[in-house]
Amino acid sequence: MLEKFKQEAIQGRSLLKFVALKATGEVLSMVVPLLVAKFFSPGLFGSYSLAKMVVFFFVSMLISSAQASFVVYAGKEQTCTGKINRTFTIQCVFLVVSLILFLAVALTFGRFIMSFAQISKANLFFMYLAFVGVAIKTFLSNMFLAMDQKTRHSLTELVFGVWGVLLIIVFRFFNWVNLTSVFLVYFLAAIFVIVSFVRHVEYSKLLPIVWDQKCFGDSINFTKWVILGAGCAYFINWGDNLVLRYFVSLDDIGIYNFAYMIFKGITMLTFGLVYYFLPFVSKNINDKQSINAYIFSKRPKAFLLGLAPICILFIFAPWAVRMVYNGIYDSSIGVLRILLVGSALSLYSAFYVPILHALERYRFSQSMDAVQALVNVLLDLVFVPRMGMYGAAVATVTAYCCRTIIFEIYFRKRIRKLFVT
Repeated sequence: MLEKFKQEAIQGRSLLKFVALKATGEVLSMVVPLLVAKFFSPGLFGSYSLAKMVVFFFVSMLISSAQASFVVYAGKEQTCTGKINRTFTIQCVFLVVSLILFLAVALTFGRFIMSFAQISKANLFFMYLAFVGVAIKTFLSNMFLAMDQKTRHSLTELVFGVWGVLLIIVFRFFNWVNLTSVFLVYFLAAIFVIVSFVRHVEYSKLLPIVWDQKCFGDSINFTKWVILGAGCAYFINWGDNLVLRYFVSLDDIGIYNFAYMIFKGITMLTFGLVYYFLPFVSKNINDKQSINAYIFSKRPKAFLLGLAPICILFIFAPWAVRMVYNGIYDSSIGVLRILLVGSALSLYSAFYVPILHALERYRFSQSMDAVQALVNVLLDLVFVPRMGMYGAAVATVTAYCCRTIIFEIYFRKRIRKLFVT
């Protein structure tokens, strides 16, 4: 009994450390656009948000979508060989292809992107640099998670966020806060991440570079479904802007995105908390006792841990927004409170994702992402013309509610019986 208590205490401290680092990094990443909002008009912040929408489309589709396959297959490879060099090689290929592909899109469809986001040609170039920075940071973060180095995984986010905030402050000191400098921040922050962690990488596990056709095929097969889900998740996160761009002004888009950036930061933190458990679940998916402990002990505790800051933010957000932004973004307070309900729903359902990944039931997970994206966009088309940005918030929360209900039904009907003894 005493030994079990000690193990629980150690795991609890590990989780709290991970969550603290991850939360700080995510909060700082959220602070960057909020700092930008302080120095931008709502209309210019709307242009910044639309440009970020383009950047994160490619990050979501080509970089973030590879995280699950990287972690799952790296865990299996490390168990067998003590290395992850084959899986790492595949991920390097994904990174290089993504950088080339985004450059090709920027060159080919540059005029359309500039018109959509209301940015200049110079801004378009620096927007590409922003993509390079976010892609490299995400790649390094995924690599550490795949090696089950959770602390370094969360520290990459933290260092990236710290330098993002510091660079914005420095640029403000020199009175150079505009779209160009803000895009440059993402690239420079990634360079500082590389410098900070290059000495701490366990190259013995990553090298030599080895091409494994089977590993590539498995990764592609896994990732193609995750890409479908990533595309759907992208439209869940950014699809509102497509409808808002048609029906409302850039000022309203800026005000909506101010609230949505906070909501998105909370949601990203939610998935960071969930991915803490992915290596554990992947390695122990055939151990009923371990998975039972995750489902009935770790999951409820982690949910309450994540729910607490959401409730605090719901209560104190109006006071904080009014104090910091002097009434400019008051209209976003109601939108934010609606979206925070979606954060709680997202947190609840997200803890099923590691089990689905470990069981390789990604088709269901990604299908649900498609359903959520479709519901979100359809409801946007219904609510936004009548309610403006508040309609977009209601559509988002309703879509999250549908997802949560379906996940719960699927878990109780198909998953729970696999582990309950």
